[in-house]
Amino acid sequence: MLKHSPWFKDIDDLFGNKWVSFATADTAFPMDIIDRDGEYEVRVAVPGVDKENLSVTIEKGNLHIQASSKVDDRTSNTEKYVLRGLKSYEYKRIIPNIAEYNVVADKIKSVYKDGILSITLPKAEEEKPTTIEVKVE
Repeated sequence: MLKHSPWFKDIDDLFGNKWVSFATADTAFPMDIIDRDGEYEVRVAVPGVDKENLSVTIEKGNLHIQASSKVDDRTSNTEKYVLRGLKSYEYKRIIPNIAEYNVVADKIKSVYKDGILSITLPKAEEEKPTTIEVKVE
């Protein structure tokens, strides 16, 4: 039995990971989630999107990512497609209950560069235990 194999540990980590449920949902757009000291970074490949067709919002404690791209699908009598792979699309993804991830919602930032949307989710500082002096009367 290979119970102590590092490979099995990774599988256990994968299925116990709170990010997996939405990071692996059926979508054509790759997404990375990186856990760093002090922040998470969510990176989504959404090529060909104009700024006005890209939004990151927080609604009822959920982080919503939306992007859309419109491809001109008109044809003329003088052209014939040999291959037609570019399509219009609409992308929607919700990261539920971001408070569960210890994120400071009002400090979230996003940047879109070279077809990659990067969303930085700062982590709240962990609450440290407070010692309360006991007085003897």
